[in-house]
Amino acid sequence: MHLNIAKEFLKGAEVALANELYRVAAANAYYAMFWAAQAALRQVGAVCEEWSHGGLQYTVGLELIKKRAILARQMGEWFAATYDLRRKAHYDADGVGAKVTRRTVQHAREFLAKVEEVMGK
Repeated sequence: MHLNIAKEFLKGAEVALANELYRVAAANAYYAMFWAAQAALRQVGAVCEEWSHGGLQYTVGLELIKKRAILARQMGEWFAATYDLRRKAHYDADGVGAKVTRRTVQHAREFLAKVEEVMGK
């Protein structure tokens, strides 16, 4: 279920990017990673009813990167950077640029692909 939600947000990010809706693309890229991270954590038994953004980032770092080495440290950095970009997209009048948004959507694709690989999907 969580993985399907991640895929839906990734598709939304890709559609928004194709239509030059950079704020929407950045936000959806983050939520694709947010839900993919939850799916990966569930796979290793780290379940929470309702994750805060910071709590999820911390637990991804601890459980999936540090303890189990399931994700590369770089993916944790992408996750944190994508959260920051999502905040900028939502709350900064200057918005986000095309180049950083394209890179972020690509990072979300790679993050989701790695989670699918780890989960055997």
